[in-house]
Amino acid sequence: MDTRTHDFVEANRKHFNETASDYRPSKSSSELARRIARAVLRRETFDDETTEVMDFACGPGLLSQQLAPHVKSIVGVDISQGMTDIYNSFVSNQGIPPEEMRCMCVDLSTHSPQELQSGFDVVICAMAYHHFESIADMTRILTSYLKPNGRLLVVDLLKAEDIDLDVIFPEHKDNIVAHRGGFKQEDIEEAFTTCGLRLEFWPDIAVKKSGHDLRLFIAKGTREDK
Repeated sequence: MDTRTHDFVEANRKHFNETASDYRPSKSSSELARRIARAVLRRETFDDETTEVMDFACGPGLLSQQLAPHVKSIVGVDISQGMTDIYNSFVSNQGIPPEEMRCMCVDLSTHSPQELQSGFDVVICAMAYHHFESIADMTRILTSYLKPNGRLLVVDLLKAEDIDLDVIFPEHKDNIVAHRGGFKQEDIEEAFTTCGLRLEFWPDIAVKKSGHDLRLFIAKGTREDK
């Protein structure tokens, strides 16, 4: 496949809309969301009376559900209408007011909704950066939604050497994953510093996949306003 001409946005939209049609959260995905939330809460301070959060590429909202009790409000953003509907169905079923938790179906690379432009204290993107063709462009877009001194948090796979990606990630089809195997720290550092973010980086979360020990990182970029 020629990734230079491949439309990853449309491929991901189609894939996750199809996935949403018969979606059921697995035990492993729910547990991973809990582990990511615990690690994020160790690295970032949230206030349940003031902190406003965007959960970008949120999918069905498993991470949002973990973080919601710790923040004033959380807005999920996803390109899949199917995943957006699942997210909002959970919110409605739990009786959570939409001003506290809701999801919008929008592609921020082509559209900037007015209701998001007041900005967020924290924008978080967990286990989705590897789907974006240009992490520099996506970092720039997400940084634009940070309030002064806001923080961008990215959680994804730390690139490991000498592993067989086809064995470990057979489900990572090239048509939806632009960066198979994750990222090196310097990849994230370049994207963050170019956008004026001060980077803190922790290889925080140990995971096992197909018998291999891997690690997820948390990258925290702080917007330093003079």
